[in-house]
Amino acid sequence: MRSWIAVVLIAGIISSGRAQITASAVGAETSSAPQVQEEVDGLGISLKSLPKNIWQDQQKLLMSRFYIHEWERNSAVLKTNMSSKDLAGGGNLVRFEGNDNFLSHSLLGHAVDSEVGQSHSTDANTVLRELGDIEREEDRERSSGTGYKASNYAPLDSWIYPVFDRLAAMGYLPTSTATVRPWTRLECARLLAEAHDSIDEVDETTGPLLAALDLEFVHETSVIDGTSRNTGAQVESAYDRFTGISGTPLRDGFHFGQTLVDDYGRPYGKGANSITGTSGRAEVGPLAFYIRGEYQYASAMPAYSAEAQQTIAAYDGLPFGWNMRFGTTSRIRPIEAYAALNLANWQISFGQQSLWWGPDRTTSLILSNNAAAMPMLRLARIKPAKMPGILNLFGPVHFDAFFSRQGGVHYVGLGPTFTLYGSASQPLTPPPYLWGLTLSIKPTRNFEMGFAHTTIFAGYGRPLNLSTFFHTFSPQGNGQEVDPGKRATEFNFTYHVPGLRRSVVVYTEEFAWDDPIEGKFVARYAMDPGIYIPRLPGLKKLDLRMEGAYTNLPKLADQAYFYSNAHYPQGYTNYGQILGSWIGRQGSGGQASSSYWFSARNKATVSYRKMSADKSFLQGGNMNDFSGNMTWLIRPEIELSAMGQYERWNFPLLGAGAKSNFTSTFEVRIFPKARAGSE
Repeated sequence: MRSWIAVVLIAGIISSGRAQITASAVGAETSSAPQVQEEVDGLGISLKSLPKNIWQDQQKLLMSRFYIHEWERNSAVLKTNMSSKDLAGGGNLVRFEGNDNFLSHSLLGHAVDSEVGQSHSTDANTVLRELGDIEREEDRERSSGTGYKASNYAPLDSWIYPVFDRLAAMGYLPTSTATVRPWTRLECARLLAEAHDSIDEVDETTGPLLAALDLEFVHETSVIDGTSRNTGAQVESAYDRFTGISGTPLRDGFHFGQTLVDDYGRPYGKGANSITGTSGRAEVGPLAFYIRGEYQYASAMPAYSAEAQQTIAAYDGLPFGWNMRFGTTSRIRPIEAYAALNLANWQISFGQQSLWWGPDRTTSLILSNNAAAMPMLRLARIKPAKMPGILNLFGPVHFDAFFSRQGGVHYVGLGPTFTLYGSASQPLTPPPYLWGLTLSIKPTRNFEMGFAHTTIFAGYGRPLNLSTFFHTFSPQGNGQEVDPGKRATEFNFTYHVPGLRRSVVVYTEEFAWDDPIEGKFVARYAMDPGIYIPRLPGLKKLDLRMEGAYTNLPKLADQAYFYSNAHYPQGYTNYGQILGSWIGRQGSGGQASSSYWFSARNKATVSYRKMSADKSFLQGGNMNDFSGNMTWLIRPEIELSAMGQYERWNFPLLGAGAKSNFTSTFEVRIFPKARAGSE
């Protein structure tokens, strides 16, 4: 009741244009209102002389969402030494303190340089009526006007996904998917509106998350509202990262393990390593464009012994010492680059893209960003579809499909005897191809289940045509004279535990390799179960995630069964890195991590990762690493991050005794604010 009294008072003050708000008065009425001071922290945005319609929208948004809720403890409370002239747009600047800034799209989407010349008054009854009107948020959730507006995908390493994961785990994203990524920026804005509508009361946990997301998706929210055109271009980020590794690292997940994982297949070695990159995006109505490129330097990796190379070659059925990548790397390469066309919420894109399919966040058995992005033609449902009639019981439906080319493949096994063909000096032409699709349904807001399938097929010795494509659907399995392709199938589910719907999420991925439809026994499926607690009891800023991974299935006819194949002896890789999980071909282990959220963009994370390979595969071995990571947004456009990791590993084939290494990274990332075109 006190909150509504405060809103009435504020509305009356705005409409009168004469009263002065004092700090003591507001403190008595609304102890939890957000603090307002005299300039926007680090944004260079002036409220001086705002145009009438922009300032009016800003008033409504600020009052309706955050005047009546408690803000973060380290964020300030409303400062009230502002005159009616200030509120009308003719006075001083306004400042929002704290680590995250919550501003409306209409404020951030315009540069303000001119005088209004008059104050604006709003009838109190009109303001109250609009404060109680939820139609605008519902329209954003439907986003019905974006069916032919293209949008770029938020990259898989973006800070927005952990924030959305946390909101989803607390039950505030009923139509989101946990298994199909990446998402478009317009879809992120739609989900943000859904979160606003689902949260009854913003608190110290959800407030900073919503604030940061609102700031990030200002333009996309305006596009959904119809107040901005879907036209413009901007530099998304520029960054520089240094990585130093002392000791002996691992960089061979196909045979042993990896010191650094899920990093777009970037090279690294013992000593100094660095990357310098930039990314940019543009939208023109139904078209969108994205590019992210880097200069990469990596020190050399210690070479395997002659005995190790001979054993590995014999195990894989490949020539001795082929393509072992131990030298230094110095190159410029794209990380992702594509063009996209949106037709009725079905987005077709072509170019180099990374996908993540599965509910786990520290690994994915079927598709992850552990390897370099593949060039692909992709078709995705960019916001959930609603099925007609009784099929609507399946709930929101998400779909993604692609056709791509594998890179760095030098050898192929031809014919029924898999006779080896290829050369270490040059890759195959044509290379093998990979197609895949995934589908998820969400029959209730607390339960999601999904299916995914990929197949390596065609390439050298087999033409790429409809006949070879349809052969990949053969129910007779891979034991045929002509191999239909290397097929993989995944089933997954995500479930909010009864009684703890906003506190605990459990999930798993079941992964079959070869003859997936015939894989009737649980023992034929690898798995990676997990649990996520978005806020620990009594420690609301601390979360906990624990995930396991298992490909070491007993009683298999062929060891190292997963990710390998006789027809395609380099297996499920792109330029030597596994497309799926770092757990490897015959491994077990997992990762546990916990993050302390100072705010949505500022957090500290500690984690422990373990991997063990069975002795039947290249003599087995194990690795363990402990790491700590800190990310801090020191200014709205500058982010610093640092990581330290100690790793200890022991793979007998690579030398007697355990070895260790220490990895440290430091990264500076800049988010330019300039945007050309429609705001």
